[in-house]
Amino acid sequence: MDARLISVSGLGAKEPAAFVVEAEQGRLLLDCGEGPEPGRVPDFAAIGTVDAVILSHSHKDHSGALRFLDRIGSPPVYATEPVLRLLPSIAGREIPIRGCTRVCDVEVESGVNGHAPGGVWLKLAVGDGLLYMGDHSVESTVFAFDAPPATATMIFDASYGDAETTQERQRGALAELAAAGPLLLPVPADGRGPEIAMFLQAGGFDVAIDAAVRAAATLLMQAARISVRVESLAALERLIRARPLGEDAPARGAMVAHGGSGDTGVAAALIRRWREERNPAIVFTGHLPAGSSGRALVDLGRAQFHRWNVHPTLSQNLALIAGINPRRVVPAFGDARLHPLWRERLAPREVITTEVTEL
Repeated sequence: MDARLISVSGLGAKEPAAFVVEAEQGRLLLDCGEGPEPGRVPDFAAIGTVDAVILSHSHKDHSGALRFLDRIGSPPVYATEPVLRLLPSIAGREIPIRGCTRVCDVEVESGVNGHAPGGVWLKLAVGDGLLYMGDHSVESTVFAFDAPPATATMIFDASYGDAETTQERQRGALAELAAAGPLLLPVPADGRGPEIAMFLQAGGFDVAIDAAVRAAATLLMQAARISVRVESLAALERLIRARPLGEDAPARGAMVAHGGSGDTGVAAALIRRWREERNPAIVFTGHLPAGSSGRALVDLGRAQFHRWNVHPTLSQNLALIAGINPRRVVPAFGDARLHPLWRERLAPREVITTEVTEL
């Protein structure tokens, strides 16, 4: 069966995710994101009319451009139940977190991606097989990860490029910061937020969480339970009972608040209160777009940046790719300057860096 992949957005850069799969059965769009830089959306003319959209997870850079569905033919949107709950404005159709289904008569296998509530990798039975990892992590202590099956073509998460610092080392650094005094951690609630809060709570710190982080933890205990490592469920239950954090909270303990770039939610309100104060310490742990409050605070020295891995390191990607053993690989969401590195480390596999690929 002839098929091809069109990498509209996300090939070789931290751009919004949008990959079109053309097959005999129809045209499918894998993710439809916005960002991470404000207002950045895919080229809808390059996407064209599609028969369905399949989401890997709910994060904005993978789902934020769904409000423009009319520009691509108003197709149905397929996602897991937790993802659809996190995107209440989308009247979507459910796919399993772990299992098989059919979308436009294309067989689609999904598995847990270790990255977000209800997040999945997707294997499509088109051409000689296509695996789309979306965003993924293999080292989360909270989110489970299912090893994908062997596939001929693989789009992998190259977000961290050649970085090798593990989350284990990052946990130690964060614990030292929390031990030094009051600490505000702006986070995305539907991702590393609950994981960071659970780690600090397990370390004996006085942890407070806002309503958004508590809601995400509750979702993980309910509709997204398959996304969670079984051994973390008891700790997740404890987190749900953690001290509440509101906009008028005192600077006390480790405060985990929604608003990963410092511009939204309780995190933004608390930053406005404490921006000119020496305490609490403010620590950002993920991507900070240009122009964001978080970027400005780090540049001014009022806040610090300490990454908390939610994507794979170089070694983790190399091990995953070796296990899946694809013939062709597409490095997504990473710096194009590292394409020579991927060619060197993944030889003799073909590293695809062009927009159109035959499957």
